[in-house]
Amino acid sequence: MISISIKWSDVISNSRWHQLFKGTLITQQYLRGEKLIKPLQQIVEETAEVYRARLIDISWFMRILNESIAVQANKEDKCTGRFWEGRFKSQALLDEAAVIT
Repeated sequence: MISISIKWSDVISNSRWHQLFKGTLITQQYLRGEKLIKPLQQIVEETAEVYRARLIDISWFMRILNESIAVQANKEDKCTGRFWEGRFKSQALLDEAAVIT
């Protein structure tokens, strides 16, 4: 496995996250430039670290991408559950006539 080292600042990590998601109230305040007390600043730093890790993780990206596609497909099909659940059924094709049909 190849390890990629990216060290974005807390501002960059939080702002990139907020381009995709709402974020937390504290990170929203931080990005607006509001003065935060020390414990809240610590939370922002910890949150930025989580955001950095998620933003560079291709597996996490694919999970989020799949989730948004599934939500949209479920809305269009007026159903719930996992994306492929109940949409397709498999059946053994036992003879040539079944294949042609």
